[in-house]
Amino acid sequence: MLKTHSALQELLVRDKRTVDKGSILKSEADESRERFYVLEGWLAASKSLQDGEQQTLDFVLPGESYDPTSADYRTSFVQLEVLCDAVIAIIGRAEWERLLQDHSDLQYSEKINEIAAQARHSERMLRLGKSSAETRIAYALIELCMRLTAINLTEDGAFQVPLGQKQLGDFTGLSSVHVCRTLRRMNRLGLITTQDHMDITIHDVSKLAEHAEVDLGTLRKEIIPGAA
Repeated sequence: MLKTHSALQELLVRDKRTVDKGSILKSEADESRERFYVLEGWLAASKSLQDGEQQTLDFVLPGESYDPTSADYRTSFVQLEVLCDAVIAIIGRAEWERLLQDHSDLQYSEKINEIAAQARHSERMLRLGKSSAETRIAYALIELCMRLTAINLTEDGAFQVPLGQKQLGDFTGLSSVHVCRTLRRMNRLGLITTQDHMDITIHDVSKLAEHAEVDLGTLRKEIIPGAA
């Protein structure tokens, strides 16, 4: 298990369960009274238009939690899907709030995590509204690499994501065809290598950062909790 606050760890050990790839934990407008904590695997939070077009808002990675509850304090504002076989804990709202009240250090840690998530969202929103396909893909790969590195799931710039090109497109606001063309171009430029089902190696992170239009040091401090 990932290193967690001792009081939280007791909850996770007690309430953890295995969920299959493709499971929908919450749909939009479902009753929502729980927080989902990921121990293994990935979740995707998304919203859909009436015609079925989908936008992925965020991925929830191991060691992260997500509360899909909307401002009405009763319903989910997103769909929460399991992207690969996962182990999660489902923590009731009252129990979570009691835990935070009893442990101020955990409350502070969760606040920092929320701020980091807001920073990630602002970076993505900027690129969705104002940048090219190449910039969007480059940023997404850098963000995911940074987040996975923080939990020791990368090795020498190599990492695996449980995403197809459509899912990466849903995250970056691009079609599958556009994602495919952009990844091929980045491969030809020697920035990355992609293999099998989105096994990714970043060969030149500085050059990739130029395409993403980010400063690596600044971005790391803004989106990774506890980064120096």
